[in-house]
Amino acid sequence: MLNKGNMKRSHGAIIFMLCILTGVIFYIGSRFFSVAVTHSVDHVNLEQRAQNLYENQDQESVKRGQIYDSIGNVLAENSSVYTAIIVLQKDQPKYLKNSQVNTVSKELAQELGGDASYYKKIIKNGIKHHYFQVQFGSNGVNISQEKYRTIKKKNIPGLIFEAHPARLYPNGQFASDLIGEASSSGSNKIKGVSGIEGSWNKQLTEQSGVSANNIKNGNLSQKTKNVEAKNGYDIYTTLNTKLQSTLEDKMNALQADMQPKQAFAAIVDTKTGDIVAETQRPTYNATTKSGFGNFWSNLLVQEPYEPGSVLKGITLASAIDTNNWNGDNTYSSGKIQVDDKVVKDWNNGDGWGRISYTDGIALSSNVAMVLTEQKMGSKTWGKYLDRFQFLKPTDMGFSSETSGSMNFRYPIEQANTAFGQGIKVTPAQMIQAYSAIAGNGEEIKPNIISKIVDPNTQKVIYSAKRTKVAKPIKESTAKATRKELENVIYNPKGLGAMYAIPNVKTTGKSGTAQISTSAGYTQPGDNTNEIHSWMGMAPSDNPRYMMYIVVKEPQSNTDNISKDMSNVFVSTMEQALQMNTSDKKAVISDKQQTKIPAVKNESMKKAKSEIEANHLKPEVIGDGKVVKNQYPLGGGKTLLNQRVFIVSGGNVKVPNMQGWSKKDVKNWGRLVDIKINSSGEGFLVEQSVLPDTRIADGIHEITVKFKTP
Repeated sequence: MLNKGNMKRSHGAIIFMLCILTGVIFYIGSRFFSVAVTHSVDHVNLEQRAQNLYENQDQESVKRGQIYDSIGNVLAENSSVYTAIIVLQKDQPKYLKNSQVNTVSKELAQELGGDASYYKKIIKNGIKHHYFQVQFGSNGVNISQEKYRTIKKKNIPGLIFEAHPARLYPNGQFASDLIGEASSSGSNKIKGVSGIEGSWNKQLTEQSGVSANNIKNGNLSQKTKNVEAKNGYDIYTTLNTKLQSTLEDKMNALQADMQPKQAFAAIVDTKTGDIVAETQRPTYNATTKSGFGNFWSNLLVQEPYEPGSVLKGITLASAIDTNNWNGDNTYSSGKIQVDDKVVKDWNNGDGWGRISYTDGIALSSNVAMVLTEQKMGSKTWGKYLDRFQFLKPTDMGFSSETSGSMNFRYPIEQANTAFGQGIKVTPAQMIQAYSAIAGNGEEIKPNIISKIVDPNTQKVIYSAKRTKVAKPIKESTAKATRKELENVIYNPKGLGAMYAIPNVKTTGKSGTAQISTSAGYTQPGDNTNEIHSWMGMAPSDNPRYMMYIVVKEPQSNTDNISKDMSNVFVSTMEQALQMNTSDKKAVISDKQQTKIPAVKNESMKKAKSEIEANHLKPEVIGDGKVVKNQYPLGGGKTLLNQRVFIVSGGNVKVPNMQGWSKKDVKNWGRLVDIKINSSGEGFLVEQSVLPDTRIADGIHEITVKFKTP
């Protein structure tokens, strides 16, 4: 028999256990009730979590837009970089064993750089703390595809790779300040940080596609959101690859010889404003990243400077336009007093005695420009600086473009601006201003973007046009200014004889500017503390191209300034002026295939030129001015010399189809909605409707005959 004490203790224990069990059941029941009613656990919305899961599962793969030269050669494209990882977890198919640590550390050091001890320390620490895997900081990231393939072939124990999207710049050092740089910054999203990559990042950026489903009450069939995946827009620059390569080589030679703190050069199509080649120093190699850590900015639009005597061409044009210039008149060179200041000619104020104003331009006399500014009057001169659009951004599209600055309150400041001191400009502003002198008096905006194409639809959504921003001078003034500036090169007293292009009449203006410091301007003649420049145009009577070169503070071999700068100018301008059709064609792949350009919405003239530049035959349908449709669509590749049909609407005529393939004839018929009755195989030898017959005259079908050669 159990005694009464034991019985009481047993009953108490049973009651206690029942109370605990009841509490647990009550808690679990209340949690189930709460989840059923609120669809949440610990403030986490389970329905939303599941919804996000379904959304993430349906994301589509898209890519950033690519950057090309003017006719489709790739300047920036999508690629991948890799991160090296060593797996330590033993239950993985490929992991690093303790016995392999020393060997693998040496192999990693050999392939990724650094000491084997560095890798060994990281691996041993990972093993000690039971890490799943380890990485190696900057040594093991941003591994190129070529390096990745090389390492992967070695089958290093435990080594795996993680791919990340990246940007590839196949030409290396190639207008790097313009093309810019894009970075994934450790994420899977590439973002532009400079140049076109940064300023046009919005257009280049892709849009991920998502198909999201409503899973409320267990129903997975109802879609609540569907975002279409879109590739980023492709951007075509105005650059000519062959001319750009030449300019890079010539500027490298200048840089190596003179070691300037900064240098800039650009060649511009005077008829369109297109920048066909441009580079600067310092720059960087976008492929190897060599030089990317150095301080640099986009000199074209971000670094205003005092242009010096190159601005005298603008003073000259303003004076001619206001009838305040007579080149045959004479003046006393050397020095001139303005209030309590003295302005000197560049030869320490010695001058050249009494000379003509034409000789003054040839000799780059400051005194001649001060007298010219005084004849015009400061008010008129100030208006012309405004008419030429100085102190205003060019709005080329780059972010952070500066406007420049000017001191213009006192007579000495007004006089200084006449020879390019006391006013700060950007190369883009100078190029834009001189476009009025190079052309018919109309000032046109510089272009660096030729067109923007939506690769999702193959439509051209933006096509650059010649953009007039002002007409500061008359056409007759522009011609007279160019003629007067010829004296800089061809006058026996001129300072620019070395800039003459053989067999091509050339015109332009050289410039030297002292550097403004807190203690005043540097002394004339100290070439290492001066800005040297040249603005040249050719042919002089009707310029086709214009080139601007700026060299800031050369630190060595300063006796070679004119020699080195003229070498850049003459050689690249000769190439530009002699460019023929083959110079403007795309580089063909090894398989002799070429890219089909997207020309929908472009002008017919520009579309034809671009198709021909890609080694294809444009076949125009209609007499309209704008491309409404094309076949094949742009973006793909095809064999050389194939036909690309471009439809413009308007009056459509039957072409002469002799020698056409059956495929081309059928495509033409489909595009113009004409029935093609054909017999035979091979190439067309007969057509029932004469060439140049209007479709609108009642043509509904054409009978054709093909024959095999």
